[in-house]
Amino acid sequence: MLIVLFSCSSLIIINYLTIKTLSACRAYIDGESHYSKAQKDATLHLITYLYSENKNEWSLFNQELVIPEGDKIARFTLENGGSIDTIEAGFKTGRNNPKDIDDLIWLYKNFQSISFFRDAIIQWEAADQLVDNLAELGNEVNQKIVANNLSEEEKSILLVKINLLSVELSKYGNKFAETLAEGSRDAKKYLLLLNVMFTLIIIGSVSVYYLRMLKKLNHSKLKTDATNLELLIVNKELDKFVYSASHDLRSPISSLKGLIEVMKSEDDLEQIKSYLTLMDGSLDKQDQFIKDIIDYSRNKKSEISIENVSLKTVVETSISQNKYLQESKNINVYTNLTIDLMNSNALKLNIIINNLYTNGIKYYDATKERPSIAINAFEEDDSYILVIEDNGIGIKPEFHSKIFEMFFVTNNESKGSGLGLYLVKDAIEKLKGTIKIKSKIGVGTQFIISLPKNYNEQS
Repeated sequence: MLIVLFSCSSLIIINYLTIKTLSACRAYIDGESHYSKAQKDATLHLITYLYSENKNEWSLFNQELVIPEGDKIARFTLENGGSIDTIEAGFKTGRNNPKDIDDLIWLYKNFQSISFFRDAIIQWEAADQLVDNLAELGNEVNQKIVANNLSEEEKSILLVKINLLSVELSKYGNKFAETLAEGSRDAKKYLLLLNVMFTLIIIGSVSVYYLRMLKKLNHSKLKTDATNLELLIVNKELDKFVYSASHDLRSPISSLKGLIEVMKSEDDLEQIKSYLTLMDGSLDKQDQFIKDIIDYSRNKKSEISIENVSLKTVVETSISQNKYLQESKNINVYTNLTIDLMNSNALKLNIIINNLYTNGIKYYDATKERPSIAINAFEEDDSYILVIEDNGIGIKPEFHSKIFEMFFVTNNESKGSGLGLYLVKDAIEKLKGTIKIKSKIGVGTQFIISLPKNYNEQS
């Protein structure tokens, strides 16, 4: 909008200058008409005086010459940077309209270097010189009349000289007016072109601004639609979460209550121990489910804060936290981290590593001689690549596209809550990354994660 403001201001200034320039040119042309009339009247009075020797005509001749003399004084003072009062007095003597004097002065000061106005001034100077010559010729006529020393032949010669000066003055006067008229037309043309140019700039700028606003509105609408769609998805997830959470939280409690009732009537110590083992497993499952719910809540509420995160620390913490799980004692863990500091988010990275690592523990293959989990990390172009793989029981191909859904479990005996992989995918998406799965029943599972090195450059 600064361009529009500048263009509008320029238009106002240009239009003001156009009006002022044309007004000043018109004032000079009007002034020239008074100048020419005075010169012609002075010539007429001098010729009359030459033949009538009437002193009144001589007086009138001198009175008319005062008019071009006043303009001459104004021009000379302007040319030499003299007093404004002297300039104004000169123009007033030249019978210029007092209301035009400011424009006359302004045009002379600002246009004296412009070619058309400079040419007009040259015509003016030449005319002033001829007026001086006319005044000298008038003095010569007056001296001879006073001395009574003027023959008919001399009168004829003087008459010719007076007429020649008059003709030359008329030529210079006409050239002065024509030069100013032509110059004002050119100035008007150029100023009109500037008017058109700035008008087009205003129209173009307003059009661009309108299109940008339209684009912003369209973008805002798309963003609102996307937000609404996201809210619909979140609401569906919330409904599903509330239903599944209430069911999965109550299920272990119901199981525990059932086992307690059975134990009340049981006397066999070994059987009681087996019931306690079942109760312990049920509590572990509920504990894991509650942890997943906490992770879910933290993941949804937390803002993305990108910082330097030590991947080595995240991996070591995850391994340390899960080393007391019964299954972890049977699993060999291998790490190969060629990178440590990552430009990422500690909470999201912890959710990703911990959930994939605990999944490898939960679904290890007890029939294999050396159950293992491997965590590898390296850089590739503009990305961090994390690969977590195990040689566990594997995942059926038909489940590969569903395992990241909320509360999805492969069967009723699943050891997970159905939230872990959902949280992993959600955390990766928030970090603007991707995850791929490769898995085969009886062979194992591999998760390949790609995270951008520069989070802020991702769209």
